[in-house]
Amino acid sequence: MSYKFSKHGLLSRRGFLGGSAALLGASSLSAPHIARAAPGDEIRALLITGGPLYPKYWEKVVSDFTEKTGIRVRYDLLEFTPLTTKIVTLGAARSNLYDVFSTHTAQIDSFFNYFGALNEYFSEDELKDFYQVGVDYLVDPKNKNLAAIPRNMDSRSQYYRSDVYAEHGLKAAETWEDLVDVSRKLTGGGYYGLVVPGQGDPAQRTFSDFLWQAGGDWVDENGKPAFNAAPGIEALTFYRDLIHKWKVVPPDAVSYQWNENSTQFSSGAVMDTFDWPGAFATLSNPETSKVVGKWSTAPYVRHRKSISCAISHAMALNSLSKRKGPAVEFIKYTVSPEAQLLNFNEFSNFPSRVSVAKQVVSEASGAKAEWLGQLEQTIATGKEWPKLPGFSRVCTLMFATIERALSNQATPEDALNQAAAEALQIMTQAGAYQ
Repeated sequence: MSYKFSKHGLLSRRGFLGGSAALLGASSLSAPHIARAAPGDEIRALLITGGPLYPKYWEKVVSDFTEKTGIRVRYDLLEFTPLTTKIVTLGAARSNLYDVFSTHTAQIDSFFNYFGALNEYFSEDELKDFYQVGVDYLVDPKNKNLAAIPRNMDSRSQYYRSDVYAEHGLKAAETWEDLVDVSRKLTGGGYYGLVVPGQGDPAQRTFSDFLWQAGGDWVDENGKPAFNAAPGIEALTFYRDLIHKWKVVPPDAVSYQWNENSTQFSSGAVMDTFDWPGAFATLSNPETSKVVGKWSTAPYVRHRKSISCAISHAMALNSLSKRKGPAVEFIKYTVSPEAQLLNFNEFSNFPSRVSVAKQVVSEASGAKAEWLGQLEQTIATGKEWPKLPGFSRVCTLMFATIERALSNQATPEDALNQAAAEALQIMTQAGAYQ
């Protein structure tokens, strides 16, 4: 069977939920054209998992896709950190083991030379329906090719034990100072007021939020490392002090990634956390949460600024795939309105399509509507990491840097100064300043 696609260029930059990102109309919520398979069509995919609900989601998506197309999908699931590591390794080895990858904006510049350009497979009208803030970070700055397509937007909000807060006459923290004050009042008797992750990519993202909120940034106007300036030191010191000075976070949090972070809250052991949209579904499900009906959401805390990550999970094509036709059909289905509605309704992941997002927001009420408004605001003001050559390696470098500071193996200032010197060398060698 042959697959034919028309070629289209990428759109110019458009504002978040602005008039230029207008709805395409009711037709945008109809299922995309899906080709029928040729006999024996089968692809392989490496997909992300995390938490108890993700495997069910992929099982449903793959089953529905195969039923519609006859294309079989053999897939493996990995959590974020090992997934990213494996894709980097496969890319370096020029492997065609997988045709399709789950990916993420976090380290997308590691994959620009490995992922196939998706521009030719999506029309301009289709691309207009995706949040531009999600698309922008997936575009290779060298050749303007779209390296991946957003599957869902990702930003964090605050989840807190509203029942416990009410008992103590407390309200959700709005600032860093509030967070310390409230958390100290709720820590004791084996319970902690707050949980934050402290290892790997989750630690790097948490530091990013605190860095931006303190008024800092990763690089200066010349692209040189700036995260070791005063705001960065303040951010990492605050992060460390939550664990060691104020002792409002479990002492072993330095070993936590996303799952441990989420489980601490869903088990009832801690009273506050910052988590992703999928937590809304997990915390609402009696099979995965002991605190059903006992929590509420609030905006992420702020300091000098109110900023957090605004990122996206995405789908990518292996440029070395021998089965690009059926692989692209699967990618298009995973980002279709049908799949995004499933993703939101069953797993509360925020849509990457403006039309689908507007639909779910308009249909929501009560606590869910309030939460969606908080997510929209975080996405609208959110930031991402620089796409400078070598910066993905800097992110990896920061995993160990942050862990050293959080575990008191180095002061925040010393850890950041050492990392900044290494980061400059990494990016220089990668050609960031040529």
